[in-house]
Amino acid sequence: MRSQTARSNSPYGRSVGCLAALWIALSTVTAHAQQSEDPRVWLDRMVQAAQTLNYDGTFVYQSGGNTESMRIIHRSDANGQRERLLSLSGVAREVLRDNRRVTCILPDDGSVMVGKTRGVNTGPLFSGVAIPDNYDLRMHGLDRVAGRMAERLELAPRDIYRYGYRLWLDRASGLLLRNDVVDANQLTRESVAYTSLSLPAEIPDSLLEPGISGVGFKRLSWDESDVPPTAAEAAGDWLAQWVPDGFQLHEHVRQLRTGSDVPVEHMVFSDGLASVSIFIERLNASSMPLNGPSSVGAISAFGRMLGEYQITVVGEVPAATVERVGQGVQRGSAERAANSDNK
Repeated sequence: MRSQTARSNSPYGRSVGCLAALWIALSTVTAHAQQSEDPRVWLDRMVQAAQTLNYDGTFVYQSGGNTESMRIIHRSDANGQRERLLSLSGVAREVLRDNRRVTCILPDDGSVMVGKTRGVNTGPLFSGVAIPDNYDLRMHGLDRVAGRMAERLELAPRDIYRYGYRLWLDRASGLLLRNDVVDANQLTRESVAYTSLSLPAEIPDSLLEPGISGVGFKRLSWDESDVPPTAAEAAGDWLAQWVPDGFQLHEHVRQLRTGSDVPVEHMVFSDGLASVSIFIERLNASSMPLNGPSSVGAISAFGRMLGEYQITVVGEVPAATVERVGQGVQRGSAERAANSDNK
């Protein structure tokens, strides 16, 4: 008994006691948070924070064995939102966004399709979030990301056609600090996490101006003042006969791919978290068709030829999902819809 008392009164014993007390206190706070916090409220707060706060941070993106470091600068004021996303590693590139325009500054040898902005991101991790009915939401207590206390949330899919998500939300501001995309085996397919973050009261215009210029780069942009084909003009040509439950059509347009005068028909479906894009374009004799599946990290793709048309499906969903969507894409939706109405 004497030796046990001596050890408990030693500095080492007191340190162990402090750590134990800290662990118990943290466990108590975590349990309380799990019992009292509504994950839907936290998701709403996340979207609101990303759209209304000023923030300047660096984050690391990991996918398919590749790691990239990037910086995001976002400002929200009476004039709306402005955002600048720039690479800090690898090939230099930038994306500038505001309420009307998206501008990409890329190396000359890059290939990109420039599309209409759907509003500034909710941060580097999601382009938008709704509260879907196809995920189970759970709270998982407190953690730390980039030196900030974070609430951990899990969104578990209710079917095999989508991935799950683990989210870390800044407890002070609600901003999304980290996002892991996980598959059915709970393996991380993609991860994005802040390494540093500040929430300045003001962000000067100079930080939102492009830093890349000169020979070797091209600047591509799209503005709402341009007049694109309407969704109605494109909607009658092609039909996705199957998409997973909860995925809704958000966009159906024709666009021109950079360096080509052949229009590409583009459909976007989303369940509020994940999205699936379908591209249909007529290939010429010299084009190389894409047939079969491919994937990088959480991004899956599937291609098939239908006559002289290339159908490509890309999405942050399992490979089986894009393949089933791709196999169901057919032409003549307007004609079939008319026949269905007449029955």
